[in-house]
Amino acid sequence: MEFQTFDEAYVSRLTEGDPATESHFSQYFRKFIALKLRARKLPQPLAEDIQQETMFRVLKALRKGSGVAQPERFGAFVSSVCNNVMLEFLHKLSRNPSAPSNSQEPIDERIDMDAPLITEQRKQVVAEVLEGLGSKDREILRLVFFEETEREEVCKRLGVRSEYLRVLLHRAKERFAQAYLRKQGLPGQARTLFC
Repeated sequence: MEFQTFDEAYVSRLTEGDPATESHFSQYFRKFIALKLRARKLPQPLAEDIQQETMFRVLKALRKGSGVAQPERFGAFVSSVCNNVMLEFLHKLSRNPSAPSNSQEPIDERIDMDAPLITEQRKQVVAEVLEGLGSKDREILRLVFFEETEREEVCKRLGVRSEYLRVLLHRAKERFAQAYLRKQGLPGQARTLFC
């Protein structure tokens, strides 16, 4: 059985599942879609997926959907379905590009397994450095940074004016920074710790 044109009878037979019409549809449009996709220089596996999805959607539209309004334009209908499928596939690929098969698995940086250990070590060093400071420096740093006490309250507890508290806090931070750097064996400016 040879089909030259697409008409209402052809679309009707395809909709009803006529084996000869289905065979012609499959052979003719597989070639048509393959040529169309080859012109786009798509990878072969992607082109095959688009081809299969297009054929599936056309048959689904005929058998379960609204069908084709203009059977004489059936070829244009198949072409537009193919365009839509291709755009969907390319959009998915652009949003979720697949990694090359020889690439290493990315490192998951969301969880740092060493962070608790490093944090605990840092706390230990800070505690040791604070113990080595004078009692006044230790008290100012504890109140301001650990307990986050209001500056007015710190002034009351230490019996100093707010202008002098700034001087005392600055000196305590400088002494802490110098001691911390010495403890870590790091050369450098103490100021960088509190910027």
